[in-house]
Amino acid sequence: MRATPPDDERRPGPSGTGRHAAPAADAGTGQSPSAQTNPLPSGDGARWTQQREPQDARTEGAEQPPGTGAGTPPAPPGGPNKKLLGAGAAVVVLLLVAVIFAVSRGSDDGDGTATPTTSASATATASDGTEYGVFRQTSADDVASFEEWLGADVSYVVDFSARATWDNIANPDYLLEEWQNTPYRLVYAVPMLPDDDTGASVKSGANGDYDAYFRTLAQNLVKYGQSDAVLRVGWEFNLTDWAWSTDDSDSWKSYYRSIVEAMRSVDGANFTFDWNVNNGSNTYDAVDYYPGDDVVDYVGVDAYDVSGVAYPYPDDCDSACYVKHQKQAWDESIYGGDRGLEFWSGFAQEHDKQLSIPEWGCWARTDGIGGHDDPDYIQRMYDFITDPDNNVAYAAYFEYDYSDGEGGQHSLEQSFPNSGTLFKKLFQSLYATSSAA
Repeated sequence: MRATPPDDERRPGPSGTGRHAAPAADAGTGQSPSAQTNPLPSGDGARWTQQREPQDARTEGAEQPPGTGAGTPPAPPGGPNKKLLGAGAAVVVLLLVAVIFAVSRGSDDGDGTATPTTSASATATASDGTEYGVFRQTSADDVASFEEWLGADVSYVVDFSARATWDNIANPDYLLEEWQNTPYRLVYAVPMLPDDDTGASVKSGANGDYDAYFRTLAQNLVKYGQSDAVLRVGWEFNLTDWAWSTDDSDSWKSYYRSIVEAMRSVDGANFTFDWNVNNGSNTYDAVDYYPGDDVVDYVGVDAYDVSGVAYPYPDDCDSACYVKHQKQAWDESIYGGDRGLEFWSGFAQEHDKQLSIPEWGCWARTDGIGGHDDPDYIQRMYDFITDPDNNVAYAAYFEYDYSDGEGGQHSLEQSFPNSGTLFKKLFQSLYATSSAA
């Protein structure tokens, strides 16, 4: 499942149930997701997309997206079947976006607290070395639909299996069959414990009691052609809501190491292991759970547009107000703060590891602490991901809206047209070249 807000924010994390665990129902607002999806002032979408600066490069000279909260973004240039942009045109578009955005955005970042953006935007090209992916459930057809919307192919697919029992964990055959013989590299979230086995424990795992389950899982991955899968073992462990969450960091580290060693022991295995934290300050400091450089390939961070400091937007928020709150969210929760992206980028460098962003996305939440349709977040994430100093190995957008009324919305295509329009402008050529490599 995707990241949930850090524990210093206003609402608890996920329930940890179901195939893709969603945050538990929030009692704070009493509003449905549809009521929370559009917190913006009434009026056309141009006001929202241009609110940051009058000459914002994200909208200047381009067709304005539909009004906020309704409709879908326009189709990619050349129709839905055109998968790739011409390389020259793509670079020109990116450079124009970079130059104008760098000039227009200066006053917004004048306090020096936000991520530098001009160097990343100006130098990012379709050959930046980062791979790009998406989560669209266990469905190759849904990934193909995203590719059609984006106008480019995808390299990586993020997925999660059922995890109620040990058999679910060891034998996710339905999932592996779905991705078999597809062109995608699987980024797979590996549960450390089943949800329904209350007798299972991290301490027993540290003793090697469950190694056989993970050897079976590794054998299945190899059998179904996923020997090179990226494995997010015990993802978001620094939250308090997962079955494998614990204050016993020593046992957790030993258990993680035992899983990695068991899975590596299988013939044909060539897995990449992603030690995957939830962004921001949480009850458990993830630094204390680092299991060692020899069992970690990537330092992963799930980084959504959530902030208990900057959101919800006030009821009377105008355009300038939205700019202020979005920048505060980035500076104090998403990028800045004790355990934001800036910290994790440095942490990865200290351990000579590449950074990854297995899950990121806009978020309309029932408790209001998401940024909703927020092109500013899309731009800043683009700048961060494409900045070579951050050495991002791969990044995957969480393109999914929960239908249960509790998990909220993330979908650029269905729920966030303004963010979707900018996402396509910035990322289309990067996805295209990543998938062609």
